[in-house]
Amino acid sequence: MDEAIKKVAALGLPGVVLVITMAATGLTGAAAITAALAFLGGPAGMLGGIAVLGLTGLITDALAKVGLEDFLTAVYCERRNLEPHGKLLNEIDSMSLFDGDLKDRLKLAVTDGCGCKTVVDVYLTDVTKEAIAILENVPGITPAHHRDFKSSNPIARLRDGTAVRTWKNPLGVDHVFLADRNDRMVYGGYVGWIHSEGLSQAIDRIRKDLT
Repeated sequence: MDEAIKKVAALGLPGVVLVITMAATGLTGAAAITAALAFLGGPAGMLGGIAVLGLTGLITDALAKVGLEDFLTAVYCERRNLEPHGKLLNEIDSMSLFDGDLKDRLKLAVTDGCGCKTVVDVYLTDVTKEAIAILENVPGITPAHHRDFKSSNPIARLRDGTAVRTWKNPLGVDHVFLADRNDRMVYGGYVGWIHSEGLSQAIDRIRKDLT
């Protein structure tokens, strides 16, 4: 999937439109390129050579594995390292194909690196890595979406300044997040009801050993 992300990111906006077109229509190959060009209103050169490179096949595989939002998040995570953030934010705002919530989440990927694993890893200290390791060992732990991060509240702060945040959703599912000194999410996870006690014990251990 990394190859698809890098190639779409290199194309910029035309690549993003191609991905959305394929996800929305199910089209592939030349038909997908034609539909994307129709939306862009641009010359064939904007997407020239894609069929030769086999990019539509890579996109199809990536969408099947991770879905549209996660794939677009990965693309913008790649582009945020290559292009001005202001340009990307304006691009996201201008896209009528995005709903409001998706726009907000993609903007967070651009500005804060939310959802960008390769971005947040750079900032992780040994203390935060140890906290993540403790949480990852909780039975049933599942990655949480960054959209739920804003609903969480801080309950403790690690020695390196990382905040431990928790949230229980309306269904009573327990979530835990870690945020860096700039309040950017660097980890998120949740467990089902049967594993809530295990998560609670992990948080207690983090409080005892790492704060």
